[in-house]
Amino acid sequence: RKADEGLATISEDGRSPISLRQMAYVSGLSFGIISGVFSVINILADSIGPGTVGIHGDSPYYFITSAFLTMALVLLHTFWGVIFFDACEKRRYWCLGLVVGSHLLTSGLTFLNPRYEASLVPIFIITLCTGLWAFVTAGGSFHNVLKCLSCKQEDDSRVMMYSALQVPLED
Repeated sequence: RKADEGLATISEDGRSPISLRQMAYVSGLSFGIISGVFSVINILADSIGPGTVGIHGDSPYYFITSAFLTMALVLLHTFWGVIFFDACEKRRYWCLGLVVGSHLLTSGLTFLNPRYEASLVPIFIITLCTGLWAFVTAGGSFHNVLKCLSCKQEDDSRVMMYSALQVPLED
């Protein structure tokens, strides 16, 4: 809310230029990207290190598994951001607990090393469930998905006029 107030004070019309849902998406995505960058940097550091991953009984799928885990964590942070913002706004503390709990569970599943593949399936199940939860939280519905997949355009004869695009009237 403080960030929203700050954005409103520096805007020209006194309103925030970004909605709460957009802010939730952007912050979740940025946390996800930061998490992904750090994961990739650590993986690249392992690839040029003194040892070679995959010998002496280690998983030969270390790099591909790490890539999929990084992808899942970027998506999860985006979904968690949407759910967390909504839960804070609506004071749904049980949702906050589920977000934190799923974060801890996901982080804990990565301790299944050296069997990296064993953590992929549960993390992708968590990602799918959290993605559906974030979709519903953001206002999505099954009807909207079907409408999108049908690729039919609705005949909307209404004309929308934006006040910012109008030429100011001269006195």
